[in-house]
Amino acid sequence: MKFTHIVLTTSILFSFSQASQDAQKLFDTKCLACHTKTRPTDMNSVVAPAVMGVMRHIKMSYPKKEDAVAFISDYVLDPQAKKAICMPQKIKRFGLMPSQKGNVTKEEVKIIASWLYDNYPPKNFRGMGQRGMKMGQNNMKQMKQNKQKKKSPFLINGSLPHMTKLVKMKWDDKVLSLTKEQKTELLKVRKHTISAIRSIKPKAMKLEQKIVTLTKNGGDTKKIFKLIDKLSELKAQATKVHVDCIINTKKILTPSQLFYLQRR
Repeated sequence: MKFTHIVLTTSILFSFSQASQDAQKLFDTKCLACHTKTRPTDMNSVVAPAVMGVMRHIKMSYPKKEDAVAFISDYVLDPQAKKAICMPQKIKRFGLMPSQKGNVTKEEVKIIASWLYDNYPPKNFRGMGQRGMKMGQNNMKQMKQNKQKKKSPFLINGSLPHMTKLVKMKWDDKVLSLTKEQKTELLKVRKHTISAIRSIKPKAMKLEQKIVTLTKNGGDTKKIFKLIDKLSELKAQATKVHVDCIINTKKILTPSQLFYLQRR
């Protein structure tokens, strides 16, 4: 009886091992030409994101294996920008993934997707590494602060979420699960918000630059102060639009949707 148990266990383990090897070979044949399995050493030769990074983002959006496999199976055969979960700069750099219809079957995609979920990213994967990640985060934070100082039309920066941007990034996210009615109302809020900010921002930036120039050139203080007052009014208007956007968006979303959207 004990011997039989050992034989069965060995047989099952061998079966899993063989299936894993077959899935890996399938990946190597169908996907490896674009998506490397290891960290790229020559970024100039990279034509698509490495699989460890891709799977990291997929698991962040789809923690459950069945959901992740379903997403991959759908996206690989019908890739669309609204479905994409990777960072926008990645799409800008590499472009949208071409459909793999004709290159891989639905069954093959599921086998590959299941294997990817089980094996990537590796347990020790830390993106750029702890040191690199910290440096990257610091650099990104500094760049963000600099960008906000130069281009932001708001009085409050960094503390209030940009709700229309968050919603847009997760528009068709299965976990967020927006209804048609919610999407209709959210589009109205987004349209009003963007239209209002686009009207205010150029005026505010022009005034800001004028104030800087006059101050550097030793301009008349009274004139500069008047311009500052006008700039403050414009920034106050923009901030009110921003606050309205946040409040109106929160009214449309459910508490669980808000939690999911803002925890990321």
